[in-house]
Amino acid sequence: MKKVKVLNTNEIKIKRLSENIIWLLMFVISIIHGLMRITPGILSSYVTQIKNEFQLSDEKFGMFGTVNGLGSLVGSLIFTLIIEQTDHKNLICTMLTINCLSHFSFYFKLDYPILLLSRFISGFASVFCFIYFPMWVDKFAMKKWVNFMQTTVQLTNTIGHIFGYFIYLILGSKNWKYGFLIEIFTISCFVLIMVIIPNKYYDKNYENKEWNEINNYEWFEQEKEKETITNDIICNIPYILITLYRGNRLFIFVAIDFWYSDYIQNSLMIDDPLIIFWSYTLTIVISNLIGNVLGGLIINAIGGTNSIYSFPTMAFLQFICVFFGIFAPITKSIYIFTFLMSLYMILNSASGIITISASFAVMPHTLKGTATGIYSIVVNLIAFLPAPYAYAFIKNIIGEESYIMIVLMIYGILGGFELIFAEVYMRVKKVKIHKEEYKYEEIKNKNNEIK
Repeated sequence: MKKVKVLNTNEIKIKRLSENIIWLLMFVISIIHGLMRITPGILSSYVTQIKNEFQLSDEKFGMFGTVNGLGSLVGSLIFTLIIEQTDHKNLICTMLTINCLSHFSFYFKLDYPILLLSRFISGFASVFCFIYFPMWVDKFAMKKWVNFMQTTVQLTNTIGHIFGYFIYLILGSKNWKYGFLIEIFTISCFVLIMVIIPNKYYDKNYENKEWNEINNYEWFEQEKEKETITNDIICNIPYILITLYRGNRLFIFVAIDFWYSDYIQNSLMIDDPLIIFWSYTLTIVISNLIGNVLGGLIINAIGGTNSIYSFPTMAFLQFICVFFGIFAPITKSIYIFTFLMSLYMILNSASGIITISASFAVMPHTLKGTATGIYSIVVNLIAFLPAPYAYAFIKNIIGEESYIMIVLMIYGILGGFELIFAEVYMRVKKVKIHKEEYKYEEIKNKNNEIK
């Protein structure tokens, strides 16, 4: 019979301190995750003003997003290669600083090639954080809080984006450049907090030390054989299909982000900043918040992060949201349009939250870092990199704003079929769902029990 050690006062204090630091760091990275989305929000809300000030065509403006995606692609490649060999805290803090510095280019109204370079650098630096933050949650979150923490990080992504639109509302059409200064200053303050927090709350090596200690007491059985990266990632059909679906979903989201403002101003003929702000707020912010919470509730309802029902649930949500998306631009009423687009975003965001846990569930624990890096590479190739320029290209060919949304929704249907195929494949091949490994807190508890 195993003996359970009663913790003394000092051990209890250390345990509580560790928990508090994890919560503090979760709060910090969530806020930073949101603040980093201010720039895309500014670029989306000030499309007309930026094109006029810098005398840009739709294609040139679209290149901002494409070059940013190219930087993210390069960053994803490098992240995958160096993440296991570098100090995580220093890497992330450095990239956050570089990302902030790159945004000064718009404030000083530099030449177009310099602006493109700054967008490339921003994409390169920011992707390190966008990949690392969900990985950090999966690694350090206490078991009962992992869904809450993962959802919170994703929620701030949406809130930060809408804050760019809020800047549009409070600064007006002429002072948009100050929005970059707001982002730079606030992120810098939170980076200082990150610098103070010890490295062991960032670095995977700290977790490995805990695992090694547990192994010495035979709490964790060693793997009998090492599965190769080729077999577990490149040949992992469910992982490939869910990655393609996430790319499909994000391509549409990025395109809609450019399309939304244009459609309201040019097709619905709405030029009141307040109406545009509230329409965008209801659709992108409030609906995304509801959708993210709904996604978390659905995960719990279907059996948790390792549920066998994840893929059919995501497929169902995808087909329903596409239905609303097709009809949204047909109406000429700003109110009906906002309502239908809000329904689209609620269901789309709910599906997006489930994809995170589903991606981890089909991948062994030892390969999650590499798999996340590869996912980012693929998504940048098929979503962030082509979407902005592809939108401008489609717009020039089709012309009619309503038809652009319908084309995007047809592409969204493909994403639903990718999920259905993944579900069929997993059932036919009886693919194993990888159960959630011990989280940081569970490891600490088991270690204390042993002692």
